[in-house]
Amino acid sequence: MTRALALLVTAVLLQPGILPAAAQTQDEAAVLREAYAFITEYALRAPDPSALLSRAIASVQVVAPAASAANSTPVLSGRESEDLEAVASYVAAIVRAVPARQAELVLSAALRGMIAELADPLAAIFLPVTFARYMEELRGEHGGIGAQVDLLAGAIVIGDVTPGGPAAGAGLAAGDVLLEVNARATTGRTPDQVMDLLRGSPGTTVVLTVRRGSATTRHTMTRAAVRENPTRSVMIDTRVGYIRLLEFSEHSARDVAHAVERLRTRGAAVLILDLRQNLGGLVAESVDVASLFLPDGVVAMEERRGGLVPLDVRPADRFPGPVVVLVDRLTASAGEIVAGALQDHGAPLVGTRTFGKVTVQSISIPPLSGGWGIRVTTARYYTRRGRTIDGAGLVPNIMVQMSIDLIQSMRDAQLEEATAQARQRVPVPSGP
Repeated sequence: MTRALALLVTAVLLQPGILPAAAQTQDEAAVLREAYAFITEYALRAPDPSALLSRAIASVQVVAPAASAANSTPVLSGRESEDLEAVASYVAAIVRAVPARQAELVLSAALRGMIAELADPLAAIFLPVTFARYMEELRGEHGGIGAQVDLLAGAIVIGDVTPGGPAAGAGLAAGDVLLEVNARATTGRTPDQVMDLLRGSPGTTVVLTVRRGSATTRHTMTRAAVRENPTRSVMIDTRVGYIRLLEFSEHSARDVAHAVERLRTRGAAVLILDLRQNLGGLVAESVDVASLFLPDGVVAMEERRGGLVPLDVRPADRFPGPVVVLVDRLTASAGEIVAGALQDHGAPLVGTRTFGKVTVQSISIPPLSGGWGIRVTTARYYTRRGRTIDGAGLVPNIMVQMSIDLIQSMRDAQLEEATAQARQRVPVPSGP
């Protein structure tokens, strides 16, 4: 049975046993039936069944008029199961009647016709190849070398290497200094800019110049679709730790927990959590990340078709000290759930107003027959204290305007302010 995976932008691993899209048998009628069932079960606002099916018919007739005319148009009776079967059979017949190169166009028209009835701007239909790539992104996989970088003492340093990835295969390790990417110097670039240079289509090559100790070496490697650790972490000073979370992909909460543990081991009593440019991801991961910093209660509230559902703080090895949160206009969705929960708990936000996305989307897991995918809006959320930020975003406690090109650069004014705020919150050691 197809179930929904809730996101704020999207993500997860395909269930074991699900074949790649190319290996699945195409069953057009089954795809339409499953998409219809998904929409009617999960969409935030219950749709009119007859309207959904009428849209599917009309959309197919627009893209394949000749084949449509050769098949009798179903007359809807109002009996849902009969109407669904009639329309599914009608669409399948038209798909089989058109040239093979047009088959996906006809089926996608029927599916997109149904979601158009929802008036949901974030609903989408994914062709099999597109959905497979989409799922890679939700798992945190990118075309690259499987390494994360950070800025340390003015140099770009490899902070994490994914086991089994191209970087690991080339022998790179955390602590290596990255000097050049394809003969382009990393000096003066931010970690984000260097990651842009490292990423590319799987199968393409990239040449790195790396320094380890006093030795400088060059490495040519082939990019692959590989998961990258979405966190960067470093000690700002002896008591202040810094974590940047780039996305809420699968297992990102685990990565944040590991980063927190490392920083605590190094003496961090206050943390800066950087959510700038974080467009969101999985709801579950955002709840788990927030739970690392909240003692109890709820992280947020979801409004679903059946009413309000609390997203409770989950058991975790909680960081006991103060937290300062960095946000900007591209902190959205899952990022806003975490930032809003921590702000409601008393953590200051530093930066600029956030995006203001309050809807939650769900996707079909496993995929529909043939590897097709569907996404619809299934919920709205409110912050821990019941605030809605739709369109308005979260307002920082301390506003600091800055170009996004300066994030994690030597001129990062937002980070400077967050660091000042964190230092003010370092606990004073108790006397004997």
